[in-house]
Amino acid sequence: MSDKKKKGDEPTYAAASSELEQILQDIETGQIDLDVLTEKVERAAALLALCRQRLAATETKVKKITSEVSASMQNDAAPPAATDDEVDA
Repeated sequence: MSDKKKKGDEPTYAAASSELEQILQDIETGQIDLDVLTEKVERAAALLALCRQRLAATETKVKKITSEVSASMQNDAAPPAATDDEVDA
């Protein structure tokens, strides 16, 4: 299976988070059959792993972007280097 197909089959972070919330609500009611409970807990574990992965990837991207912006701002704020003509003057 290709990576594109895998990613297309995975829910978005919002959808995974929403489904995870629904599973938690279903579990908290205490009215779930034991077989269904096992399935829901397994699904919740998979969704939780997906959400953590997406959060980690997003954190990495945000850190990279903010680092690049910070470096760019520092370069823009640095005074221009003096040329040989300016040094001799």
